[in-house]
Amino acid sequence: MKHFKHPVSLALIALVFCNLSKAQTLSQETQREESATPQKAAWGDLGNGTFKNPFLLADYNNLDVIRVGQDFYMISASHHFMGMPVLHSRDMVNWTLIARISRKLKINERYNTPGQAYQHGTWAPAIRFYEGKFFVYVCTPQEGLLLSTATNPAGPWSPWQLIRNEKNWEDPCPLWDDVKDAGGDGPDGRQAYLIRSRLGAGPLIVHKMSWDGTKVAGKGKIVARGPVLEGPKFHKRNGEYYIFSPEGGIDKGYQVVLRSRNIWGPYEKRKTLEQGSTNINGPHQGSWIDLDSGESWFYHFQQHMAWGRIGHLQPAGWDENGWPWMGKDHDGNGIGEPVSRSPKPDVGKAFPVLLPQSSDEFASDSLGLQWLWNHNPDDSFWSLKERPGWLRLKAKPISSKPGIAGVRNLQIPFVEDSIHFAYNTLVQLAMGKECSATIKMDASQMTEGQRAGATLFGKNYGWIGLVKENGKLKIRANIKGKYFNGPELQGDTIYLKLAINAPSNPCFYFSTDGSKFQRLGDNYSVGRDWFEGIKFGLFTYHLSQASAAGHVDFDYFRYKSDWGRTRGQ
Repeated sequence: MKHFKHPVSLALIALVFCNLSKAQTLSQETQREESATPQKAAWGDLGNGTFKNPFLLADYNNLDVIRVGQDFYMISASHHFMGMPVLHSRDMVNWTLIARISRKLKINERYNTPGQAYQHGTWAPAIRFYEGKFFVYVCTPQEGLLLSTATNPAGPWSPWQLIRNEKNWEDPCPLWDDVKDAGGDGPDGRQAYLIRSRLGAGPLIVHKMSWDGTKVAGKGKIVARGPVLEGPKFHKRNGEYYIFSPEGGIDKGYQVVLRSRNIWGPYEKRKTLEQGSTNINGPHQGSWIDLDSGESWFYHFQQHMAWGRIGHLQPAGWDENGWPWMGKDHDGNGIGEPVSRSPKPDVGKAFPVLLPQSSDEFASDSLGLQWLWNHNPDDSFWSLKERPGWLRLKAKPISSKPGIAGVRNLQIPFVEDSIHFAYNTLVQLAMGKECSATIKMDASQMTEGQRAGATLFGKNYGWIGLVKENGKLKIRANIKGKYFNGPELQGDTIYLKLAINAPSNPCFYFSTDGSKFQRLGDNYSVGRDWFEGIKFGLFTYHLSQASAAGHVDFDYFRYKSDWGRTRGQ
């Protein structure tokens, strides 16, 4: 039985969990924080017409944002996790998930097996809206250029289509040009183009593209080189072509803009955003947005330790010479630096304070948009229908095939009892610098040898849960292969808690009554994980030589973060 299906106040939310459950009476699109107090947010909307960067402290990495009328849409890389998120906003600061582009990558069978494609999958994407259709382009490092389209950003999205089978491409972005008689197959001879980078970060290369966006021609032409010059985004203004691109690397890089009267170049280049005297390292790679109010804004990410690449939003504009500026030029060197706080963008009206979905009561018979699988899921081994109101995960033996990570195909040695090789691990992004999740699990149908519980999932993983041995349910934490054994569980129900407030301090707790929690395990560093930030997750599995048998049911996943807490900053 559920006992948590009633409205709660923001004060209780701050103490118990970050997001309101999906089962409460809210719009289908979002979970809303009902009464945000001005200046009490640790990040994001401060509730008083201003916001604090990061506008969203979660690993929506390599983000790309577009404006369509009065609405804003954001996508981001999901790498080996399934599938790519689509978020919506009305004010550029508050975002909710509205879709996932494909829960499976069917372009290569290796995505079916955990451990065979870590740090592969969908890298930095681009989203564009043209002639009534949304286009999303992305490259995988080994398979090539993918395209998905939709007429409604909330879906359905078409399955990923491999439109160019090429290794070592990355970071594509299209442009439908307005120049007539350009020799293209568009109206009046208009030409479409696609710009990309190359694995290893550069150079920038422009191709001709068919007007329908499904064919990319030839080897393309190199239009720019630079140190780790990648992630290009096309923009056209007053007859001039602009390429917004990060340079200098993820951790210590900066943003540059290139400009030319001809799409093929030559291009001038300027540095427009740098860390400078701030603590925002590597402020680069993102999206330029112009508003009807005359304002302009620039989205970018920051590689932030184990939390991944978190999103920032900078005030921006155009100078008298047609060059963009971003942030604030503190030292007068002509290059902007990130701002910490700012008035919100002038979009013409105020909108509610929102956060992407996180908590889940599993009241729906479809999977919540906050969740990702760590590979193509086996849909016969999970269910939201077999026991309504609960998520059921069924145990398979882990894959015994050694893993592969990264474009250099670094080996991940097989280790028995490693969650890296477990099927159907279900995860979601950590949101907030101080965050936790509480989970209720029914273990009554576990079988001998089965493991199940909750995980902080990444290259340096940890989990807490139950192991059934000799007919007994034993509480255990597994931190990078090191066991920490707790007592035997008397009964079938356990409450688990995951928490993190520093990369070196993830914590695991258990409770038999849901009230008093006891920590199990020691400190370890979660580190930086295969281009992805740390994830909260749920799992069950058997060791590699066992048979598939048994299942566990999860009643809820309740999330809490430092959003809405006074930080004294």
